[in-house]
Amino acid sequence: MNEWSERTLRLVREHNYLDRLQEIYPHEEGERDVNQALIDAIRESFDARNDNALLNKLLDLEKFPYKDSYVAFLRKDRGAIERNPQTVRRICSRLYEMGLEGIISGITQSKEANTRRGQQFPMWAKDRFRWVDVGSFRRSIKGVVMLDATEKEAMRFCNNEMGVGIAKRPDMVAKSGNKYVIGEAKFLSSTGGNQDRAFEDGITLATNTQGYAFKVFILDGVHWIYTGSGQFKRIEHGTAAIFSALLLEEYFPQVPQ
Repeated sequence: MNEWSERTLRLVREHNYLDRLQEIYPHEEGERDVNQALIDAIRESFDARNDNALLNKLLDLEKFPYKDSYVAFLRKDRGAIERNPQTVRRICSRLYEMGLEGIISGITQSKEANTRRGQQFPMWAKDRFRWVDVGSFRRSIKGVVMLDATEKEAMRFCNNEMGVGIAKRPDMVAKSGNKYVIGEAKFLSSTGGNQDRAFEDGITLATNTQGYAFKVFILDGVHWIYTGSGQFKRIEHGTAAIFSALLLEEYFPQVPQ
């Protein structure tokens, strides 16, 4: 196991890991806000059993009350509502069965935690490190800087100047002294599904041997306590630098120069 993974295990098992982690990944309820005027309009259409008006109002919202594979099409082509009365009738029948309270509950449902967390690491990193453009990033030889660039610019820099051969921008593109460090940063609250894919993205980058940048997987969450899982065993029996975001500031000065 990499020494930084060992440090993370000690942090998780012996210290106030969760208390400290909330500095980086604060808990958010994430309930969607729908203004009262729109709720009143939905109620009016619902009470009048006006299918088209009800559907149009709900399609204006970020969250439809329930999952339906035809909703995305109707969002893009509102004219299809008039042309497809059977589909509209089917969808609205389900809505009436849910009742008005069920509809309101559905449209205000909290966002998935992992969706909300996507920007929490970079927001924390912006407060901790200096962010610079590509030119300043390339010239920097002292301290720690983070690359402030578009996804395409960052990916091009990683591939053309670091030679790492990646298909998407890493969550972190940094430089410590004259050494480049790139990594994925994930807070995973469970296993399975998208969480497994996120873990795979992180460990794939951390074990990438192409180019000359240091690669890390900044991992937080339940994988540090699921010690019998196949994913933990990949950490345990590997040499990749996989560690908590809480150790990132300690890691940078120790990148070999």
